[in-house]
Amino acid sequence: MNTALMLRVTSIRSQNPRGMGGCIFAGTSIDPQGNVLDARAYYVVRASGMLLGENRVQVGQWWHVEGPCRQRSNLVNGFEVSERQIESTALELLLPSGEYVVTMMAESDDFRGIGYGKARKLWERFGSRLYSLLDDGDVATLATVLTEETAQQAVAAWALQGNTRTLQWLQRRGFETSIGRKILKFFGAEASAKIEEDPYRLISFCASWKSVDGLARSKFGLRLDDHRRLRGAVEEALYRLFDSGHTCATRAMLVDRLVGVLGPQTPQFRWRTLIDAALDQGHWNGSYVIGGDDTIHPTGPLVMETAVAQAIAQRVMDPEVQSLLTDIELERLIQRYETVEGLSLNDEQRDAVYVAAGNAFALVTGGAGVGKTTVLKAVYTAYEKAGVRIYQMALAGRAAKRMQEATGRPASTIASFLKNVGRDALDGPLVVVVDEASMVDIVTMHRLCSSLPPHARLLLVGDKAQLMPVGPGLVLHALVGLPQIASAELKVVKRYGDAIAQAAQAIRNGIWPSLPADRTAPISMLSCPNQRPDGPGSIADMVLRLYQLDPENTQILSARRSGPDGTRTLNLTCQSALTVSSRPLVVWSDEHESAVRTGFHVGDLMLCTRNLWSMGLQNGSLGRLVQIEETPRMLSDDAGNDIGLAIGWILWDDGERRPVFEYMLDDLELGYAITVHKAQGSQWPRVIVPVTGNRLLDRTLLYTAITRARQQVILVGDAEAARVAVEALPKAHFRQVGLTAQLLTYLHVSPLQSLESVNKGGENATLLTAQT
Repeated sequence: MNTALMLRVTSIRSQNPRGMGGCIFAGTSIDPQGNVLDARAYYVVRASGMLLGENRVQVGQWWHVEGPCRQRSNLVNGFEVSERQIESTALELLLPSGEYVVTMMAESDDFRGIGYGKARKLWERFGSRLYSLLDDGDVATLATVLTEETAQQAVAAWALQGNTRTLQWLQRRGFETSIGRKILKFFGAEASAKIEEDPYRLISFCASWKSVDGLARSKFGLRLDDHRRLRGAVEEALYRLFDSGHTCATRAMLVDRLVGVLGPQTPQFRWRTLIDAALDQGHWNGSYVIGGDDTIHPTGPLVMETAVAQAIAQRVMDPEVQSLLTDIELERLIQRYETVEGLSLNDEQRDAVYVAAGNAFALVTGGAGVGKTTVLKAVYTAYEKAGVRIYQMALAGRAAKRMQEATGRPASTIASFLKNVGRDALDGPLVVVVDEASMVDIVTMHRLCSSLPPHARLLLVGDKAQLMPVGPGLVLHALVGLPQIASAELKVVKRYGDAIAQAAQAIRNGIWPSLPADRTAPISMLSCPNQRPDGPGSIADMVLRLYQLDPENTQILSARRSGPDGTRTLNLTCQSALTVSSRPLVVWSDEHESAVRTGFHVGDLMLCTRNLWSMGLQNGSLGRLVQIEETPRMLSDDAGNDIGLAIGWILWDDGERRPVFEYMLDDLELGYAITVHKAQGSQWPRVIVPVTGNRLLDRTLLYTAITRARQQVILVGDAEAARVAVEALPKAHFRQVGLTAQLLTYLHVSPLQSLESVNKGGENATLLTAQT
């Protein structure tokens, strides 16, 4: 059935779907005045690039759409919805979105009384004429939509911050609103002039290379070999390297990434011969620094690594720092601790206590089960004896929770510490203890070091054989082994059964152990040659059958989220077999005027993916959906204040039964299978690890996964891929970072050099630092 109607765009499903151009967007049917004709009529439009031309679909636009329409069910953001889909044969943009002026008025406190609804009505009534009405202060005309008082307030606010030329320029150029806001915030009224001068400045605002390059060449007429384009390509390549974890790069690494940016060299465009000149310009511009070894350091990461190196060196070289206690006092404390705890520290652990107590900056490292927590509890007695306050923290919420449980002392995430600790609380003697330090990236470490006073001691605890940071840079890996850094390594395994411990130690050392194909053994490797994503004999099917043997004590740990062995596939496989016939959790959708499914069922295992401190939940908390309310029920706090409508209840792994509120749904996932990164710092009786050859698989991931198990580990999948991954160097080995070199520089130069030289990076340096 052919349909012709007018739509207001309410959401964008996909820009450039499958890389083929065009757009998939959703909208509601309206009349020529913008009134919604039927709130229940919800349309999804597939618009080809040929029909759109140079137009970019944005929320708030009006379009005339023609084409065949059909009814279909679809899954949208986890909701099962019924919608009408139009394959457009004709499109006409009737009214631009006006999103810049609408957003500015709706989100600014100066435009009191004007929200999105009124701001959009103004745009829909006046269109681009709205700019001149505001510029001229035409209260009478504006008052046909607003009250006279609100119209006067709008005119007064516009006189303070309105910028007609810039807003119109952003709209005409078709910038995404999110990018446009950043441009306005940084450049203000000079935004158009700055971008026209060098369109590749947009890269610093997270715009994609493809869109920026297309805009620069089509709208501003820049040539392929324009020096601004080449400089922008270098900056883009460095961003991509930073996204991959590198904080600096060799020229060979940079050129390799430039192939992905500029494409292969051609006879018409020999860009490799132009790169040296582009690098010189960027160096002069302050985008990056070229070191004495010809290594290229983007200014933002360099500033962070330099600041962290300075903070560490300051503590290492401070002549005022002495051991907290005399050796005799410390030995007495250790003996008392051993008596109270009913244990004996081995020589390694005793040495670690002395190292931690005797240095303002120190490392305590070692594999899983070697007694790092025992050392912490012992050294805490020394800190307390010396009057030093202890702040325990870890990167992930689940790791912080385990740290708290193991030591019996408060612990938090690093982010929570940085957000909540006041400057007054950092006066006097204190120590910050960071557990699972192998996961801490340079951005986080920079924030932590920048927030601590110089007298604060730092103790990093972790294992470089476990997973490296998800974010950029390396911290623990870059420090371990430096003779200038006080450190103690624990090697004697105390916690695990012999078979798991031996296999884990072999993998840690880069040796693939001989594992039995016996699912009842403490650790085994079961082959699964079928790499299909689903169906009988697939890796997901095999993992499910093993999981069902002991679901109450088992956790599935995967290297990745996608793929046949990814958490998405495994979670859906488990749900389909275990709970799909149970009652579904649904919520009311105003957009669709109906109840829609959330993707969860009673009995599902649930994973919290964000720290929800008000709910007592951390990123990585696991639970089970045990109840769904017949109708949403309002809950109250102890003071009788309403706190929200409960739609269900989850029994969490700390034994607490907590309500599910609708706002939490974006932070909940199925939890039958979780990534190994989410599991770091946790343990379960039984662990199943699917293994396929993928870019994330290395020995540190397998070692971390195996050491999460207390009683049994079952590896399932490709044994050869596992062997190759274990015998290869860990991926952290190939991450290019500058922290080690920066630290060595500071440790050999006295007095400490200032950061002034790298802080004089200019405009691009500021952009890069802000983005990172």
